[in-house]
Amino acid sequence: MKKAAKQDNAPLAEDHLKEVVMTTSSRGLFLSLVGTFFVWAGVNAFNCPEVVWKAALIINLSCYALTWIIYLKFRKTDHLIGKGLVVFLLFFNLFWLFGFAMFYFYFLFAPINSLARTIALISMTLVLIHRAILVHRDIKSVLKAKQGLFDRIYYSNGESIIFNAEAFGVLQEARKDRNPFKSFYVYAAMFITPFVLVLNRLLSPIMGDGHGVFAVTAFFSVPILQWGVEIFAQTTLTTIYYPIKLQLQTGKPVLLKDW
Repeated sequence: MKKAAKQDNAPLAEDHLKEVVMTTSSRGLFLSLVGTFFVWAGVNAFNCPEVVWKAALIINLSCYALTWIIYLKFRKTDHLIGKGLVVFLLFFNLFWLFGFAMFYFYFLFAPINSLARTIALISMTLVLIHRAILVHRDIKSVLKAKQGLFDRIYYSNGESIIFNAEAFGVLQEARKDRNPFKSFYVYAAMFITPFVLVLNRLLSPIMGDGHGVFAVTAFFSVPILQWGVEIFAQTTLTTIYYPIKLQLQTGKPVLLKDW
């Protein structure tokens, strides 16, 4: 697709995408590096192999590079999937900090009871998968209930399909609110925190030091992960899955005009 000319001093798609990439790549790298620093601290606390945090660092840098590779691929287009992939990587970096570093790392590598490790890992993974499925169902339910909404969000202008951000806002407002921060869990987390720290002191002669901080962050990361997977599922479905599906069905690219 040829680069469109500017009209009314409006920025080009390339300018918009570059701005998005610069913001998300730098913030994403910062978040992922904070997560890897947390992993590095855990490696030292639990005497894990150093290859764990070194591999984490390589993943962080790879995601940063991949963000710019996506920019080079889509920089002269208005393709919605370009922005969708960039945002996808940003959410991956968020997961790296709050998911892997603050939750999964602890239950994968800390010296804890094997049964407790297995229950925590399987339970959290199933909760996140279930929540993503619920979000998918919510979106499909809204699109079915509000006939014509899908065609308003993705409308054809002849040669291409345009993503309507205003109509997408209607979908967001109509979708069921599953905000985990409104639940009792947050209050439970605030209540249990000091007791976890005390428990760490009591158990340190048996289990060793370092469990308190990691146990608290793992506990607090649960509602954050639930919120994150909800936004992640919605973003992936509306900016990656549907655009690919529509292009395969119609042969028309899905473009983002309302930057």
